[in-house]
Amino acid sequence: MFRPTKKLIGLVLLLSLIFAGSSLARPTVTHARQETITVTANTVNVRMGPGLAYDTMAQLKKGDKITVITQKNSWYQVRLSSDKIGWVASWLLKNTEISSATNTEGTINTANVLAKENPADDSDTLGTLQQNATVTVVYEKTGWSQILFKKTVAWVKSAYITEKKTSDNTTENIQPTVDSSIKSLTLHDDNVKLRSSPSIGGHIKATLSKKSQLTYLATAGDWYKVQTKDGKTGYVANWTATPSTSNKPVTTNANDLAEATIVLDAGHGGNDSGALSQKKTYEKTFTLQIVKKVAAKLRQGGAHVVLTRKSDKYVGLSPRPALAKKVHADAFISIHLDSSPENNQASGTTTYYYGKSKDKPLANALNKQLDHLPLDNRGVEFGNFLVLRDNKQPAVLLELGYINDSNDYKHIHSSSYQTEIANDIYKGLTRYFK
Repeated sequence: MFRPTKKLIGLVLLLSLIFAGSSLARPTVTHARQETITVTANTVNVRMGPGLAYDTMAQLKKGDKITVITQKNSWYQVRLSSDKIGWVASWLLKNTEISSATNTEGTINTANVLAKENPADDSDTLGTLQQNATVTVVYEKTGWSQILFKKTVAWVKSAYITEKKTSDNTTENIQPTVDSSIKSLTLHDDNVKLRSSPSIGGHIKATLSKKSQLTYLATAGDWYKVQTKDGKTGYVANWTATPSTSNKPVTTNANDLAEATIVLDAGHGGNDSGALSQKKTYEKTFTLQIVKKVAAKLRQGGAHVVLTRKSDKYVGLSPRPALAKKVHADAFISIHLDSSPENNQASGTTTYYYGKSKDKPLANALNKQLDHLPLDNRGVEFGNFLVLRDNKQPAVLLELGYINDSNDYKHIHSSSYQTEIANDIYKGLTRYFK
């Protein structure tokens, strides 16, 4: 790992985002051309993740410039002029340059339909649409559809648009399959939309609350077909629900370490060697050694432990959080070692999290125990790493010393230090699951 100055960190994170996005499959992300656009709204919140539940990290003003990196559902990941990375709701931006992969085509079914600046009857009128006119719908909200209109966007009442049903419609081509291991789903987000089709453009049939339990019917791409307790059937996005192998409600965390499933991720591996020490040894070697000691300690405590790699082999970034999702992990811990541009320039451990509500409690519980290590504890920090950002389970990334610092290296390559790490992670998880 590499984290010298803030400016250099930002550059490294930006490059990692771009290259990870271009080379790794991320099923719920649609990549867009990197276009610089201008904010036209008076104020736009930039959030730490793709949803209203994430904390606001910055605010944009009218006239500010941003660069779109990717699209995830109805949110754009953007780079600000300060090189910070965040997420903005797509419906807040007037932009026609972003990929239309999630857009739907429709036709106006009524004469003289007014195109509005905002989704409200008393909003300013931007123009009039005639019956049978073709429109591209980019977002739907409370009975209104946002459409591309005269090199910008406008709002039209959804009832005035008939969605085109074409043979090449991506949602029509999704063939539902049944996963026999899933019996029910528990929603872990609030205001989840039950839609008529497996698409964010699907008609909203109901709005469901957090902790709602649903009967599983089938899987269609990134969507679950479900039935509610009152008999409604439809689709919910898989990033809003936790599947269960029984008909009992799912709890997001185990109540005891012995009940927990823990995914341990040894950073790097194979041809991805990671950082290099002064002794010409690689980060990948020590991360695996540490993970094996942690796994042994957790298994002694009764935990179900799953490793992303068990040997010196290459594992891509995306499969690591995907494994955590597959096994319904109660915690995901990625082990790494830091590095500075020059030898002996920095020292200590750091605990990274991405989602404040999902990840930070786990980060705090583990970091508190790292105070007992012989290296300085640099604290808990926000980290925009793919294995955290794409993780649906509680996840942290631990930097357990600088591999190119002489003092840190003495500890990193010692069995006693690795055992201390295992003991501290065990104690931290025990605290977390209480």
